Amino acid sequence: MSGSSSIADGDPHIHQTTTDKLVYMANQISGFFTSQGREEKAVLGTADHIKSFWDPTMLRGIFAHLDAGGAGLSPVALKAIQQVRDAKAGTIRAGLERMGEHSGREQGDDAG
Repeated sequence: MSGSSSIADGDPHIHQTTTDKLVYMANQISGFFTSQGREEKAVLGTADHIKSFWDPTMLRGIFAHLDAGGAGLSPVALKAIQQVRDAKAGTIRAGLERMGEHSGREQGDDAG
């Protein structure tokens, strides 16, 4: 291994910046919801999770990244973050309920 290699070379779990970590987390969340069904449901589930569990600093960071083009975000994560940024209160949960889904969580619950 060359001395000029970054510690993150080849390891997707080591993040260079906070933005890298936020992108990774958003993609992980969207990957889970994508595995559960249709894209529209995955977008809403991802948006609901991010809106419910990410703190304001995390949201500001991912919104700034989105405004800069959203590089690295999966299509579902990108759409979900756009929905969180643009949503009026209650519209994400209303969309889930329209599809017969409910997140089963309330804001402030621990996802872990």
